[in-house]
Amino acid sequence: MNQATLHQINILENQGPKKPEDLDMLFEQRLATNLTIIKDLFFSLYPEASHMGSFKKLLQELPALFKQRPAPLKLQDIARLKQGDWYQSEQIVGMQLYVDLFSKDLKGLEDKLGYFEKLGVNFIHLMPITPRPKGENDGGYAVNSYHKVDKRYGTKSALLRLTKKMRDKNMYLMLDFVANHTSNEFPWAEKAMAGNFKYQEYYHIYPDRTIPDEFEKTLPEIFPLTSPGNFTYNPKMQKWVMTVFNQYQWDLNYSNPEVFIAMLGNLL
Repeated sequence: MNQATLHQINILENQGPKKPEDLDMLFEQRLATNLTIIKDLFFSLYPEASHMGSFKKLLQELPALFKQRPAPLKLQDIARLKQGDWYQSEQIVGMQLYVDLFSKDLKGLEDKLGYFEKLGVNFIHLMPITPRPKGENDGGYAVNSYHKVDKRYGTKSALLRLTKKMRDKNMYLMLDFVANHTSNEFPWAEKAMAGNFKYQEYYHIYPDRTIPDEFEKTLPEIFPLTSPGNFTYNPKMQKWVMTVFNQYQWDLNYSNPEVFIAMLGNLL
């Protein structure tokens, strides 16, 4: 029996939340139940002796993020928890698509939900819809913002309407979340280029080729023909940046717990 099963039993025995404040209570129960696991996993990445402050920051962040979560999504969380391993259901039939190539924009995609129902498709995976550089952007995988919708696809309001319509139809929406890197136009990267040392530590940035050359001995190239090498020299900083995919995609430094916590906030 795993943690998810324990939470499911608790929800079913208590017949779920009966009033809004019950949602907060259930979150607090889940957090308390999983606290030891969270602690062990966090300190397996970041040694406890030197990162207790970061762990305390994480514990402050989790309730704050839950509080920001819209009530309909909190209720959906409970419904899925009752279902158990809903994501393994044979009733889920998915389709992956680029919004602009399939329906031009998010409004057009909303208009096609009836078409998906006729096909028996109830799970839609959208390729990136977040803002990206105007030139090369790796199909949107060079991210300028995690909290906005690129204008070519519509607005955040259009995305929220789509998600509500899909919930009403018991359909699932999946969005690509690019966790490995940002674009070189992302606010953290721009602050790093401006000389902010805090944000230079958000990426793998080195003053010379000593460490990059060690990486290059074993680190494979993703696009050897169009983007050879895994590091790019940045003249503004006069330093080398890890850019495993493309020169405009800066790899995030997850050895820094501040990056982990900040990206958790972007995700949730």
